[in-house]
Amino acid sequence: MPHHVPRRRLVAVSAVAALAASLCIATPALAAPPAPTAATATAAAAEAASVSLDLEGTWKFAKGDDPSYASPEFDDSAWQDIEVPGDGTPFADYDGFGWYRLTFTLPAEAAGTNLVASLGFLDDVDEAFLNGTRIGGSGTMPPAASSQWFEKRLYPVPADAPNFGGENTLAVRLYDMNGGGGWYEGPVGIYSKDAVRANVYGIIGPRASAAQSAAVATVLEKQRAALAAGDVDAYLKTLDKGYFHDGRSKERRARELRQWMKESGTLTLTDGEVEVVTGDDGALIVDTNREITGTRDGTAYTFQPPSQQFLHIDAATLRETGNDSRFFRETVDSELEGQPREFATYLPPSYLSQPKREYPVVYLLHGINGGSREWEPRDIDDVLDGLWQQGLAESIVIMPDGESLWYSDQPDGGTPWRSMFLTEMVPLVDKEYRTLEGRDFRALTGVSMGGFGAWSLGLSNPGMFSSIASHIGSLSYSGSALPTPLKQAGDMTAKQLKKFDLYFDACEFDEYRFDDAARSMDTILTGKGVPHTWAVYPEGRHNDACWMPHLKDSFGMHSTHFRDAGLREDFVKPEISVPASTSVRFGATFDALAGVSARDAVDGDVTADLKVRGTVDTRKLGTYTLTYTVTDAAGNRARVDRVVTVVAATLTVGTPTVTGTAAVGRTLTAKPGTWTKGTAFAYQWMRDGAPIRGAVTATHRLTASDLGARLSVRVTGTLTGHVTAAKTSAATAKVAKGALSASTPKITGSAKVGKTLTARAGTWTEGTRLSYQWLNGGKAISGATKATYTVTRTDRGDRLTVRVTGSLAGYDTTSRTSSAVRIAR
Repeated sequence: MPHHVPRRRLVAVSAVAALAASLCIATPALAAPPAPTAATATAAAAEAASVSLDLEGTWKFAKGDDPSYASPEFDDSAWQDIEVPGDGTPFADYDGFGWYRLTFTLPAEAAGTNLVASLGFLDDVDEAFLNGTRIGGSGTMPPAASSQWFEKRLYPVPADAPNFGGENTLAVRLYDMNGGGGWYEGPVGIYSKDAVRANVYGIIGPRASAAQSAAVATVLEKQRAALAAGDVDAYLKTLDKGYFHDGRSKERRARELRQWMKESGTLTLTDGEVEVVTGDDGALIVDTNREITGTRDGTAYTFQPPSQQFLHIDAATLRETGNDSRFFRETVDSELEGQPREFATYLPPSYLSQPKREYPVVYLLHGINGGSREWEPRDIDDVLDGLWQQGLAESIVIMPDGESLWYSDQPDGGTPWRSMFLTEMVPLVDKEYRTLEGRDFRALTGVSMGGFGAWSLGLSNPGMFSSIASHIGSLSYSGSALPTPLKQAGDMTAKQLKKFDLYFDACEFDEYRFDDAARSMDTILTGKGVPHTWAVYPEGRHNDACWMPHLKDSFGMHSTHFRDAGLREDFVKPEISVPASTSVRFGATFDALAGVSARDAVDGDVTADLKVRGTVDTRKLGTYTLTYTVTDAAGNRARVDRVVTVVAATLTVGTPTVTGTAAVGRTLTAKPGTWTKGTAFAYQWMRDGAPIRGAVTATHRLTASDLGARLSVRVTGTLTGHVTAAKTSAATAKVAKGALSASTPKITGSAKVGKTLTARAGTWTEGTRLSYQWLNGGKAISGATKATYTVTRTDRGDRLTVRVTGSLAGYDTTSRTSSAVRIAR
């Protein structure tokens, strides 16, 4: 089943020493759960110690094998001292069992902490015991021994195994199969999970809050309950739409669970030693030891073996998003072998970002005593990423676990490895990943025994593979009943061999003389006129230093082969850039392509190929959508929708002025100034800044209400498609009193004593209130203040006049005197 592949190796010995000279009690960590359920695992988290206990140094060692060596009561005082990790001296000329033992103290303060025993790397097979309790093992012990020399040993420590506050005994049983062996690399120690998480997996983040941990517990409980109820749909609701975890998309995970449910009915999901931290992106990272079990054919079966998992949960949606890993372990559930067969999968950098792209596949085969996990300490994912950066064709790379089976079907009912590979593993890869099926896009590269496997498998299956390569390969030796590649090539015709692209290499000082095999293969192929690429490098032995620098050569051959076969690599759409501005002024000129460009990663500038659909009418306010499209030479079509809004333009605003005399009775006229052509105006006269009710025309006749005030006018301009604007003129001087319009009065009537004279005032300013005063010889006649006057005796012979005085609010009072009339004697 899928298992997360560490992105970092364990820190080296010196780095561990820097962590802690012996035992450090540091920041709090979550305690081990009292029960295996997700809910209790998280809810029961308590403050515990961060532990880094360095156990490298002098241990006790003895050859041989006895189960009592695991017991803490066993007396190992007679055993020899040995440095751990060491140089493997005890196994230099010895193949078999050896035991290592160390007694140490765990402080009481470490109780309640989730602990992991890190044993580094051992050659070949091991199992470890803490105080007599088995805590883990790697490889397969005899009689069917299988090496795991390349496996990083990280064994979770059961909560009841340590003796906190007292002595503890760690015993390691090792079996060396052949060649050198022993405990060859660290770090070796007891660490809390947070220390392992930081220094092995590079996950460094603050501990989640109590509320976040409780939320995670709810998610894990939902997953557990769903599988226990046989409800796959309920489980899927806890996964994000874009979920991708160790090669499993949401759809693939659904198929997998439904198949298990079909076999088992219900499943038991167990999460242990759960700790939750917050990642750099805010996601909740759940560190858990997860296992899924059930039944198969009526007997207990482990569908997902227990392993440390890092589940990523979106803090906002509380859905599991997956780790987006591109390098991970998984298995094919082999019916032929009757058990799962592990393989490692590497996905190229563009796999997740280009969901429609399909890829060629290279099967990378390991050497003898190896396995699919040996590529992890080689950081093969980083190596492969580097090859694509050098311009090689991105490929999916599958690394099967071939044990030491020589990639063949074993005789007498043994493991049918080759049949499993050809009929189960390859079809599974083509089914679950976006591969380009067919021989033209399927290649093999092998190392040492894997070189034999690559050539043997390839030459024997021309309908499946077309490009085969061997590094320091066993071309002249077969550990199986199958013929050697030299024999195969010698027996094949040139026409048959020319169906393949061929590569092989070796180093001059190869201990197994595979350099001679390479020369022999060159002789055979050259003699048949078969093109091939080969080299025997003048320096180097049968090791990684010889072949790994040349992985680029075999993969380079595959890359050229794939491209010659018509590999399409350009799946990236061009990028269309549009101006940031999304608005245009009413009436402005608008060019839909101005400032728009398109660029393709392969074809370069493709702006000239842009097409645009839609128009923008700048004479009409509103929102318009323009659609830009461009297609590159590979057929990748890009589209960008651009929303353009025609917005009101800004009016050119003039400066209003006021003409006319600021006096009551006079008329003021507003001049709007120079505005945008076609602007319509509205006016509002203002008295000391306050609007005058009803004064909304271009002119305003001053009234008594305006007397003493300063008048101004606010002009408002409107024009279709423009923003309405207003501006106020400067104020006038204070409004002065007006001058009345007055006529000279006239006297009518008979100028004789006893007769009545009448004053005719004439025309005055409308509304003027008139008063009268009759005068005799220029002197006012007492009481003669009406418009009429009856002549008296005293007036005989005198000259009479009348003075008319007009008054009106807001005006100066004005008087006019008539011409005199003489009264007859």
